Amino acid sequence: MTRKILFLLLLCLFVGSADRVGQADETSSAMSAASVEERRILAELREARQFLQDREQKVAQREMELKTLREEVDKKLAELEQRRAELAQMLAEKDETEIRKAKELGKMYEKMNPIKAAEVIASLEKDLAVSILEGMRAKSAGKILAGMERETAADLTVSYSSLAE
Repeated sequence: MTRKILFLLLLCLFVGSADRVGQADETSSAMSAASVEERRILAELREARQFLQDREQKVAQREMELKTLREEVDKKLAELEQRRAELAQMLAEKDETEIRKAKELGKMYEKMNPIKAAEVIASLEKDLAVSILEGMRAKSAGKILAGMERETAADLTVSYSSLAE
């Protein structure tokens, strides 16, 4: 670009200092040749500028899209984290309620006849049966286990002992 300006300045000086007509004709033909070349270069520059502007616009648009997507992802992550915290709290409350109810059931079964309590507890799901036995005093739990079949009592005892560890 600087070369072009220098060329144009030199050309203007040359045209202004020409004394003869022949020199003016030569300058005129050189000027029109420079003018054609100049127009071609200007056209190329316009095209390059337009290309860069289009590209800059596309980049800006993509940056906006990425920013929007990033904000959406951050929002979703915050929602998921909040829901995870809520679920964790709900599970903790559920576990606490189950433990409390198992202790209450343990007290109820302690008051029952050990043989009848053994029949009912033996028919329960193993985890629930162990939780109930855990909520009882050791003496009452022993009497109930004594009233069960050996295999069932042994299975519950192993589960209870692994829970105690």
